Amino acid sequence: MTTDVTSKRPYSSRWKPNGTVEPRLSERDITLFKLLTRYVYLPSGYIVALLQGEKRTWQDRLKNLTGAGHIARPKQQRQHANANYRPLVYALADRGFNALRERGVEHGRPRAHSSFAHELMTCELMASFELGARWSGVRLIPWEDILRSESLPETTRQSPNPYRIPVSVTIDGRPFSTHIVADGQPFGIARMIDGRPAYFFCPGVEADCGTEPVDTSDFARSSIYKKFVLYLAIEAQGIHRSHFGFPNFYVPFVTTTEIRARSMMDVLRRITGQKGSRIFLFKTFPAFTSFEKPRPPSGHMLTEDWLRVGFPTFNFLTS
Repeated sequence: MTTDVTSKRPYSSRWKPNGTVEPRLSERDITLFKLLTRYVYLPSGYIVALLQGEKRTWQDRLKNLTGAGHIARPKQQRQHANANYRPLVYALADRGFNALRERGVEHGRPRAHSSFAHELMTCELMASFELGARWSGVRLIPWEDILRSESLPETTRQSPNPYRIPVSVTIDGRPFSTHIVADGQPFGIARMIDGRPAYFFCPGVEADCGTEPVDTSDFARSSIYKKFVLYLAIEAQGIHRSHFGFPNFYVPFVTTTEIRARSMMDVLRRITGQKGSRIFLFKTFPAFTSFEKPRPPSGHMLTEDWLRVGFPTFNFLTS
């Protein structure tokens, strides 16, 4: 019995891009490049889910575009012990940025976090919100639309860092003037309730990979405790209105394990005198450094319930 080896695809390492043929860029490629200006990193599955199309076709195209230098596979992903079995992660490379510039497409380079795992988690969370909005039929209000909104104060619009929220608090009798910046970008969800539009706004997400303390008495150090205090002050002082023009304000906290999420919720319960808070939403998501199998791309950040302290669970589609 003979084997027909000619029908098999030639062996190719997933880490070696195909650079033998210079690809002729299509509008679909440009759409991909635009997507990667909004998300610093995206696994291949999210690219397919967001741009749609046949998975194998996208895999071949991503490999060609990588070989030509339009997109890149961040080398940090190879540090994971199971790197050969995880979806490949992509980022826009210099030639991709140049292709957009040559076509007069306005764009900025996304602000990246120093931690690959943290930035990847942030991008996956924000992409999940986008997928959820598409699949459920509600409107996702992106940061670009917020910047153009008449509700946004002009001082914020003209600020070099408009997503940075200034806030002052008093801790142990000492005043602190500082700011806080969530991960990702501010966004909103618009949906109809009883025939009238309803809006839910977030300053971004707080993606927690477990690298900072949950509770600490040192307010000068970054911690979950400090973030709770600052966001509570923003709500109490109405800074979400004066800075963004947001009529309301929700802060999604996403961490890697249920144990850590419960620790966060216990700290919030203590800070608020057991009352809790309506603005903080809690959910878990496996980090890149975890050996847990990556969750398939979906809109679950928008469609599934979030836990709260002292209040019923929250859902962007039904609450």
